[in-house]
Amino acid sequence: MIPVKWSCRFLECVEKQPPNPQSWGSLCQRGPSVSPKVGSRVGWGAGCGHITGFSNTLFSIAHASASAILLMTACAAGARAEDLLVSAAASLTDAMKQIGREFTVKNPGVTVRFNFGASGALQQQIENGAPVDVFASAGSKEMDALGQSRKIDASTRLDFAGNRLVLLIPLRSQIKQWEDLVGPSVRRVALSNPDSVPSGRYAKETLIKRGLWAAVQPKAVFGHTVRQTLAYVTRGDVDAGIVFASDAITKSRRTHVAQYAVPVVDHVPINYPAAVVTASRHAQAAKRFVAFLKDPAAQGILGRAGFTSIHPMRVNPPSKSAVSPR
Repeated sequence: MIPVKWSCRFLECVEKQPPNPQSWGSLCQRGPSVSPKVGSRVGWGAGCGHITGFSNTLFSIAHASASAILLMTACAAGARAEDLLVSAAASLTDAMKQIGREFTVKNPGVTVRFNFGASGALQQQIENGAPVDVFASAGSKEMDALGQSRKIDASTRLDFAGNRLVLLIPLRSQIKQWEDLVGPSVRRVALSNPDSVPSGRYAKETLIKRGLWAAVQPKAVFGHTVRQTLAYVTRGDVDAGIVFASDAITKSRRTHVAQYAVPVVDHVPINYPAAVVTASRHAQAAKRFVAFLKDPAAQGILGRAGFTSIHPMRVNPPSKSAVSPR
C-alpha cells in the first residue's frame, strides 16, 4: 500500500508548486520560464508532470494540519474508490483525455485522471512510489526498466499505438530537408531531452544515422517534454524542431512538416506501450483501461490524433525519404 503522506505530496507536487521545491528533490523541481537558449534544458524538472482533475480543496485541507489523520482524510476526500490515475507521455495528452471520457461512458463509476509528462520523469515517479494505476509511455525503454524492477504487471503490458518522427518548421521557413539543418542560416534546432524524453532519443538517433548530429548538437535547444519542444517551433523561438507527427498535427496552422524520418532506417520503431502499475489499488479497473486502449473507439481517437498503427520491427524503406507537400 502506498503511504498516504507520499500520495498527498505527489499530488501537491504535480498540481501546484510547493512552498519549497527543493524539499522534493528530483520529484519536484521547477526551472525558469524563460526563452530557450542553445543547449538549455528548461521547464519542469525530472519528476513533475501535470495532473488534471483534482480539486484544490484537497490541498487546502492537507495544509490546515500536520496531523496524519487529517492527511488521510484529505487524500480520501480527493479520490473515490474507483478513481484511476494514469501517467501518460506528454504526446498522448489530447488523445488520452478523449479516451478517458469514452472509457468512463462505458465504465460508469470509474473516473480517469491523468498525469502527463516526459516518459522518463513519469518512470522515475513510479519508481519512487507515486500512486499511479496505469503507465503509458512513448517508448519501450522506460517500460522495460519498470518491468525489470517489477514496478509494472508484465502480464498486462501491450503496445497500443505507433507514431512518426518529423522535422517541423515555422510556415515561412526555407528548410526543406534534414540536411538543411547544418547550414549557417539555421542557428537553433529544438529537440526534447534525449536522456528522459523518447522523442528526443529518436531525434538524436535519426541525426546520428544521417551523419548530422555533430553539426546540429551545438545548435540544440532541449525541451523537457515534446510539447515544450513543439512550443519552441510554434512561437518561432527556433529555426526548426523535431517532434512526433501527432504533435505536429495540433499546430498545423502555424507550422509545417518539412520531412519525415524513416522508421527502422533512421530510428527504432516508435511504439507506445501501456501497463498496469504493480502497486495499483484499483487493479481490475486499471486492467480494463489498458485493454480499452485496443478498443476500436480508442483506436479511432488515436488515429484521428495522428498516431499510427503499431510499427513492425522491419519495414521496406521507400525509394525516397517522405517529404510532405507544401
